[in-house]
Amino acid sequence: MNKNFILLKMDLDIMSSKKTVQNGENAVFCYIDEIPPFIDSALARLYGALHSSLPFFRVFRSIEHVSCYVVARNSDPIVILLFKVENRRIEVLNEMIEIDPEEIDRFTRHVLTKFSQIDIISFKALKTVAGKIGYPAQKYKSKETYMIELPGTPNEYTASIGKSTRTNIRYQNNNVLRNYSSFSVKFYANEDIDEQHIRTIIRFSEQKIRMKDSGFCHNEENIVRLAKMCGFVCVLMINDRVCAGSINYQIGSSYFGEVLGHNVEYDKYGLGKLALHQTICESIVRGGKKFYLGGGVFDFKNRMLGVQVSMDELQIYRSYGKLILNFDKAARTIIYFHVRQLKSWLRQHKNTFVARCAFKYFYFFKNRITK
Repeated sequence: MNKNFILLKMDLDIMSSKKTVQNGENAVFCYIDEIPPFIDSALARLYGALHSSLPFFRVFRSIEHVSCYVVARNSDPIVILLFKVENRRIEVLNEMIEIDPEEIDRFTRHVLTKFSQIDIISFKALKTVAGKIGYPAQKYKSKETYMIELPGTPNEYTASIGKSTRTNIRYQNNNVLRNYSSFSVKFYANEDIDEQHIRTIIRFSEQKIRMKDSGFCHNEENIVRLAKMCGFVCVLMINDRVCAGSINYQIGSSYFGEVLGHNVEYDKYGLGKLALHQTICESIVRGGKKFYLGGGVFDFKNRMLGVQVSMDELQIYRSYGKLILNFDKAARTIIYFHVRQLKSWLRQHKNTFVARCAFKYFYFFKNRITK
């Protein structure tokens, strides 16, 4: 869908919809239990965030009874928030995005006026300044990821990483080529992706993780579904067999790493890091501006020029009276914050006996619940 059609569609909605409210030069409108067709591409263009994209919501969330709030300036969307109304609470689906506090305040005023029964508005992971919002609020660190600002060419990127990392990548690449003349790197996107490649890479990843006494399991079926929608897979082959690779997604000009794995038989060749470097370089070739390495503290993310980006959970209350009436939910938010702090500490000390045991039991119960 091209931009002109999107803007025309929005113009018609803004002029004719009874749901539209004019605020100076901005148009604010809300679709109840509806996601208009233009929202898919508009979300990708506006945020370029996997966890604020319709493909992700369709696979890992539910878009049933989801409403859509849009602020347009000169017929161009500047804010798009998808949300669910559940009892006395609004849950915003968008995650891992940055929003000006003025826009959070505008959204809050709009939905609290529209839904008189609502006491709480919940954002799971966003970046904003809560102190400038005109309502009682709780804000705590909730999630983090590592992001690489991609330069214009793969050569520029490779030249930017540290000398020792660059030398190591070159050595490992030459070493595997010297020992395996059939070594090759291939890339696939969306429907061209071979489902078996995905499952093989996932198996490699889980095998490596389980060697560290962790029972972590990927949601394989959902990864396959999402990859077919917006996926980008890098496959390293030796003798026509997959020996390593990465599973990623593309939203707008941003790429998101999901799974990185390699056959442990080739450990000495560093194929996992080679796959990551090849993936990042190919993302640049395909017009990528940002590459997200995901959460978790690993040295290689810094070495690959990843910079940590932190997001906060934000709970907004209609009034201090409503905050007191919902003290149990406010207390639960504080408890969750401390649990996240504990998990962050465990990740930073992941090689200790205590951390290994904690993660082993955490993934054991998580996998039993999700089966």
